[in-house]
Amino acid sequence: MPDEGTPERAHPGNSRHPDRAPRILMAEDNVINQRVGKLILQRAGFTVDLVSDGNEALEAHRSNPYDVILMDCQMPTMDGFEASRSIRDLDIPQPAIIAVTANALVGEREKCLAAGMNDYLSKPFQAEQLVSLVRKWAEFKLANPASDAT
Repeated sequence: MPDEGTPERAHPGNSRHPDRAPRILMAEDNVINQRVGKLILQRAGFTVDLVSDGNEALEAHRSNPYDVILMDCQMPTMDGFEASRSIRDLDIPQPAIIAVTANALVGEREKCLAAGMNDYLSKPFQAEQLVSLVRKWAEFKLANPASDAT
């Protein structure tokens, strides 16, 4: 597993798909959080698809793989931990998965990484923090499309 905090920085000339926008999915059950997250990322130039639980995230990624998935850890039906493990079990291109959680307890980051997530963002967060993490992992995935980001 690469160091989750320092993927190689991609340079536009190094990307195998320089004209392709990163595919980003936000799995979040709170409608307000969906709207705020999507607006922040749209203002930064990203296009974001939304789902409301882990089952929907798994099916969305299975249907048309994403580069980056923002995964809320506490969702109904299937939480972000189970969804991340299920996505990692798929034999398709793997996304970078960023845990987004209100739980800032000691050990939570490690729990997220153990479930197959690549990075961690605790709520509440600053817009710049969200954009920076998404940009970092999107650039990594576009520059390294064959990598599984795990």
